[in-house]
Order: sequence, then structure tokens, then C-alpha cells
Amino acid sequence: MTERSASDRLVPVTPLQRDAELQRMDQSGWTQIPALASHVPDPGELLRRQGAAWWTAVSDLAEALTTWISGQRFGDVAEVGVLYVPPLGGLDTRRPLDASIRSLQHPSLGDDFADDRLGEGKDLVGSAADGRFFVAVVGIHGISAGSYDDIVSAPAQDFTVAGQDVRDAMTRQLWGARVLQAGTRFRPDGDDNPTWTFTLLPGEELCDGAAESGTILKSKVRFRLGKPNRGISSARVAPALTLPLP
Repeated sequence: MTERSASDRLVPVTPLQRDAELQRMDQSGWTQIPALASHVPDPGELLRRQGAAWWTAVSDLAEALTTWISGQRFGDVAEVGVLYVPPLGGLDTRRPLDASIRSLQHPSLGDDFADDRLGEGKDLVGSAADGRFFVAVVGIHGISAGSYDDIVSAPAQDFTVAGQDVRDAMTRQLWGARVLQAGTRFRPDGDDNPTWTFTLLPGEELCDGAAESGTILKSKVRFRLGKPNRGISSARVAPALTLPLP
């Protein structure tokens, strides 16, 4: 996929762009990949039920997050939009998937890799029967904010946007959903992109002294563990804000 220009990428979601977010969902893996669509509610239909007040909240949070991201390293390549995360009972995006689904995203993808030391991971959907929506980084790359250690030790005000700490939603569950939502259109953090990246997950606790991250490398979606002090330019994060329940 060819990335859009910076002027196109960093446009806040407004009520006038409601149709663009509906199109994002209609073109997503949630609806275009039958093996996913059969397990999760139709996020486009959920969005179509929302009224003006809900979309105003989307607009306000997207503008706040976009403004904050624009001041971060690589903020010019971070695409902000609506991210859907399904309920655990439908599809647990914290878990690895096999090639029967991944190959439908791209024929080169096989079974996922997941470090066997990984725990359950945080669930931010909870009891929401239809899943939850977030305003989040939804594109190929996130921003650079340093290492896992740098991020979790930073003052809360450095990561607070619209009253929410954006680190809280930097979880395996949201990264897994971002990859699936991309569907067949592109591969977030993939090694087929002009720049290979991986997404740090500082919303998760250290596991055996190691930090979680997600990437797509050598034909596998990978849920990995690595050094928590690794702050190289390819290490990115995907800030997100929780939207009101539909």
C-alpha cells in the first residue's frame, strides 16, 4: 500500500467524515474476511446506529489525539481513525490465529507466532456485548516515544489527552484488532512496508522482565517479548482513546 501524504494523513475525524469511517469499517477485515465476519458483530452497522452526539465525541477526541500526535516523532505518518475491538466471546484479538485466517489477509501469511511466556493480556472491552470503539492509530505505523521503560516511567501528564492516559490502551488486544481491521488493504508493522516497525505495548505489564510488542515479520504476525530499554526508531506505539459505548 502506498502511504498518503502527510496533509491527508493527519486530518481529524469530524461529523462530515462519518462516511469515511463507515467506509473504513465496510472495507475492513471485520466485514471483508468471512472467517472474521462470522464471529463478530458488523462494526459498520453499529456505527450507523450512532447519533450526532456520539459522532461529536468522535470528532472531539480525534482532534485532540491528532493534535497530540502531531508533536511526536513520526507523527506525520500516523493515521488516526476509529478502531473496532470485538468482544472476547466473538474473537479474542489477544490470541494468535492460524493460517486459515491469516492467509485470507495475505497469501504469504502463515500461523501466528506467540512467545509462550505471554500471559492472558489486558481486556479493555469487558462486558460490552458488541465490542468497543476507540479513536486510535489505525494505519501502517505508529509514533516513536522511546523504549518501554521510557514510556511507562514518564509523568502521566506527558501522555494524557482529553483526560485519558493514552498508554492505557497500548495493549496487545488493540494491536491485534488493528492488524485484523486492516484486512487485505495493508499490514501494520509489516516487513513489506517501506519501513519495518514494531509496536511496543506499554499498556501491558512486563512478562518475565521483557516487554511485549507486535509486528509482522517473515510471513508471520508475531506477538513478541523483548528488551524493555530498546528505544530504536523502529519501535513505535499506537496511542488510543476510549469512545463512549454505542
